[in-house]
Amino acid sequence: MKYEYFYIEDSNGKSNCVIRSLSKIFNLSYEEIFNELCNIQNKLNKDSYIDIEVFETYIKNKGMKEIDISNIKVKDLKLDNGSYIVFCYDKKDWYHMIPIIDNTIYDKSDECLELEVIKVYGEE
Repeated sequence: MKYEYFYIEDSNGKSNCVIRSLSKIFNLSYEEIFNELCNIQNKLNKDSYIDIEVFETYIKNKGMKEIDISNIKVKDLKLDNGSYIVFCYDKKDWYHMIPIIDNTIYDKSDECLELEVIKVYGEE
């Protein structure tokens, strides 16, 4: 798997890994993803647009499913060509989301390679 730098932000210069990942996978603008997540947040009555239930609802509504992969580092993932969203963490308290398209990881830093996988979502 290879790494490629990817970073986008909103018109105020703010950025979030969930929105960046979804934007890259679904080829939508930062603002479109943000607005859709906020709509789901309101419907589910959640405190945040990046609540796990919110982004999982969004991902599943877009036709992706959860793939049973965990207890592995991002760098050790073996995925077929296609589009994937990886929810991962540092085994402490820092959670992150990255997009992988055709075995290329798109993120703002290659430090994500050392993170532990929690869930992988892939195309159906």
